[in-house]
Amino acid sequence: MSKVKGILYLIPSWLSPGTQAMMPPVVVEVTRRIRHYFVENERSARRFLKAMDRTIDIDACTFSLVNVTEKPDRAMLQQWLMEDKEIGVISEAGYPCIADPGELLVREAHRLGAKVVPLSGPNAMIMALAASGLNGERFCFSGYLPIRSSDRIRSLKVLEKKMLQTQETQIFMETPYRNNALVQDMLAHLQPSTQLCIAADITAPSEYIETHRIQEWAGKVPDLHKRPAVFLLGTS
Repeated sequence: MSKVKGILYLIPSWLSPGTQAMMPPVVVEVTRRIRHYFVENERSARRFLKAMDRTIDIDACTFSLVNVTEKPDRAMLQQWLMEDKEIGVISEAGYPCIADPGELLVREAHRLGAKVVPLSGPNAMIMALAASGLNGERFCFSGYLPIRSSDRIRSLKVLEKKMLQTQETQIFMETPYRNNALVQDMLAHLQPSTQLCIAADITAPSEYIETHRIQEWAGKVPDLHKRPAVFLLGTS
């Protein structure tokens, strides 16, 4: 298939609203030009674009949804790319395609021979890893853990065993309203010497990042209810 001239940009969004000053200038530059977007949530995307540059004509932009309930419109993507359009992919928070929807769009863009451009910007998993003090050379991201407590505990023990065998830092997330239950499962079922990093509200004024052994977390765990967080397990 001959290459198309359209370009698919992966546009990182803020991890915490109101932190647009942290976004690289290239993100502002690109969003000023793009008028065609695939977004996880249209309302959030509109708010994000307006924060990037208040002069952007939001009503002139076209939005197509891609999230856990909305499959990407491949026909729309193909049409835009064939028309040599610049297209943006924006997730709710952080980086598109990394624990967020979007990989099908990228795969289709590659199939069509289009250029895919990842822009610099925040990624909660990488920022948490860098600030954890745990092994940053060998690590594994496992996404979201099972919902049921028994299944979650089983997964945690598997991750801990893998961490001990490979020395890889294990990184995972949870839906914010289940954070406290996840932490309690870790404190109750993981080995006392295992290192646990809790990284919550990254980039926000309430940012919290601390690493301690499981046995040292007693009485120190903050209330994580409804706070976006990343969890990391590592060796001492």
